[in-house]
Amino acid sequence: MSRPIPEEIVTALAELGTMLAGWCEQGRDRPLAEHEGQVLGLVRQVLPRLLEAVLTAATSGLSERLRRVRVACPRCGRKVAPWEDVRARQVVTQCGAVTVRPPWYHCRRCRAGWSVVETVLGVPARAQVSAGLLAWGLELAARLPYREAVVQLASLTGIELGPETVRRQALRVGLRLADRDVEAAQLVARTREAVGPTDPAPGVLVTEADGVMVRYHDGWHEVKVGVVAGWEAGRLGAPSYVAARASPEQFGALLVAEHARRGGLEVVGWHGAVTGRGLARLRPTLVLGDGAAWIWALADEHLAERIEVVDFYHAAEHLAVVARACLGDGPAAVAWAADRRSDLLTQGVSPILTALASLAPATPEAREARRLARGYFTRNAERMDYPLLRIDGLPLGSGAVESAAAHVVQQRLKCPGMRWSPHGARAILTLRARLRSGRPLVA
Repeated sequence: MSRPIPEEIVTALAELGTMLAGWCEQGRDRPLAEHEGQVLGLVRQVLPRLLEAVLTAATSGLSERLRRVRVACPRCGRKVAPWEDVRARQVVTQCGAVTVRPPWYHCRRCRAGWSVVETVLGVPARAQVSAGLLAWGLELAARLPYREAVVQLASLTGIELGPETVRRQALRVGLRLADRDVEAAQLVARTREAVGPTDPAPGVLVTEADGVMVRYHDGWHEVKVGVVAGWEAGRLGAPSYVAARASPEQFGALLVAEHARRGGLEVVGWHGAVTGRGLARLRPTLVLGDGAAWIWALADEHLAERIEVVDFYHAAEHLAVVARACLGDGPAAVAWAADRRSDLLTQGVSPILTALASLAPATPEAREARRLARGYFTRNAERMDYPLLRIDGLPLGSGAVESAAAHVVQQRLKCPGMRWSPHGARAILTLRARLRSGRPLVA
C-alpha cells in the first residue's frame, strides 16, 4: 500500500537531490575521493532536517492538530492541557543538531512540567546530547584522550563536541556504572546469585587477576585487573574484564560479581544424598595468578569450587633468579634454570626442591635467594601440578590478565604526562573494562 510522503521529508530530499545534481555538473570527471567527500558532506548537511522531519511526522505530540489535546500527567495521572507557549528543544544527535518545538505541559497539582521530548522521545530533561551520540562519545573517550576523541569524532562524523563535554559525560556515566557495579557486587555477596542477565563463558571457566601501577595526582597507585573467560579447545575465549583501584576485599567482590555474570554460580550438581536437602556444587573455575597472596586469599574467600594455578612463567622466573644468585650469570646458571624448567613442567615441584637443596650458595645473598625460592615452591606446590594440568589440557599461564593490564589499563591511563584524579580514573577504568568486554556503555 502506497503512503503519502510527509512534505517536510520531500522538501529535504529534494534539496539534497538539487545539491547532488549541481555537484554532478561542477565535479565532472573528478577523482573518486572528491566525489566521496562531497556527497558525504552534502548528506550530512541535510541529515538534521531529515531527522527533524521524521520526528515531527512520527511523534503524535508534535502534530499541530493534537497540540491542544489534554494529556495525563506522568507523575500523578491528572489530565492537563498544554500551556500556550511552545518550548523549543535542541539536541545534538548522530545526525547533527536538531530542534523540536513541542507544547509544554504543567500539572498544577504536583507541579511537574514536561513535554513529549521527555515522555515519548526519551530525552532526559536538560540533556543536550542524544543517547546514540553519547554512546559514540563514550566509546571514543574510553579509547582515546579527550582531545583526540573529539578530533576523531569530527573526522568520522562531521559532528563537533568540545573535549570538556566529552569528559563530563564520560565522568558522569562512568561513575554511575561503577556505582552500579559496586551495588551488584554487594547484592551477589548477599544472595549468592548473579545480578541481571548472565553471559556464561564457554568451556572451563577461567579467572585471572593481577595489578598494574597508574599515576594519580598524589603519586603511583596499584590498579587491579581481573579477567573472566572460557577455556575451550585449547584456547581462551570470550573474555570479560574488571578494573579498579580498590583494596583486595573490594576488588574481590567486583571480580566475583563478574564471575557470577559469566556463569560462575551455576549449579552443576549436588553433594549428599540423592533425595532430601543437599549442598549445591557450583561450576568449577580455574584461578590463575602470579603467586601474589591477595589473589589466593580472594579465591579462598569467594570461590568454593576452584583449581588454583601459579603462572608457569612466573615460576620459571624464580628459577632463573636463584640460578643467577647461586651460579652467577654464566652458562652454568642458564643450563641449570633450563633443566629445572623442564623438570617443573614434566614432573612438578618435587625435583625442584631436590635441586635447590643440592645447590651450594657461596654468599649470604645467594643463601637468602635459595631460602626464598624453597619457600616459594614449597608454599605453592599444590598450585604447580603442571604435568596433570597438561594432561587435562588446561592453561598454565596467566598471559591473558597481563595482556589485559596493557590493553585495558595502560593504553588509556598511562599515556605520556597523564595524571589522574580518583574519580576520573574510576570512570575511565569502568568504561574501558566494559568496552573491552563487549558490554554497552549506555544503560
